[in-house]
Amino acid sequence: MKRVLLAGLLLLALALGVGGGYYTGDRLDTPEPTAEGTAGPLGEVTPSPSETPSESPLPVKTPVPNNLEPLETGLEYARRTFTVDPKDFSPVQLAVDIPQGWRLTRDPKAPGEVKFLDKLRERGVRVESDQPASMTPADHRAQLVIDLKKSQAPENDVRILSETDNEQILGDDGQPRTVSTLIYTFIPGETVRYVIVRWIAMNDNPLATVEMSITGLPQDADGLAEVLQHATTSVHEVS
Repeated sequence: MKRVLLAGLLLLALALGVGGGYYTGDRLDTPEPTAEGTAGPLGEVTPSPSETPSESPLPVKTPVPNNLEPLETGLEYARRTFTVDPKDFSPVQLAVDIPQGWRLTRDPKAPGEVKFLDKLRERGVRVESDQPASMTPADHRAQLVIDLKKSQAPENDVRILSETDNEQILGDDGQPRTVSTLIYTFIPGETVRYVIVRWIAMNDNPLATVEMSITGLPQDADGLAEVLQHATTSVHEVS
């Protein structure tokens, strides 16, 4: 009888040990909720990526379509000569080929540049003397990208379309010219404007001495590229 009693006690002890392990290993790690007691501190809670509120993009203008016919290619060009007065430099006389019929305009607040506008004043060429020369064409391009981000409100929707540096273009004088070019669109008013800005280093000078921009509408891209090419190869200082 003693042996039977001892065996029974041993089996009871083993059963309690296994059950205790179950409760300790599972139920105490994930306790059932209770209606009583004080909740412990949760600590800092970091939301999962799906819970993190996304930043809404700033609103941009809805442009008004401009349905003018695109600027045609194969335009007739004429050489125009003019004098500009860069700040901290003596007056510079420049010559450049411009589409016939585009009229020269000046801004008294910007004596270092001139503009040529078509009769609708929708397309134009701005030519500026970068004298005294201080930056390479590539440095000028990089600086303008920074300036656009700083100066243009998000609603103007500046979009960089193309950036090129250190391109070699042969001038009408037979000499290579190093140019850097930035093409972008933005909405300064009601319609989208298409802008090409180019800096030109000539006569073996690594620094840009001329800056020009060709502006119009997005549908004018091919025609403006032609105007840019003629202006780039023809522009020069008149001695």
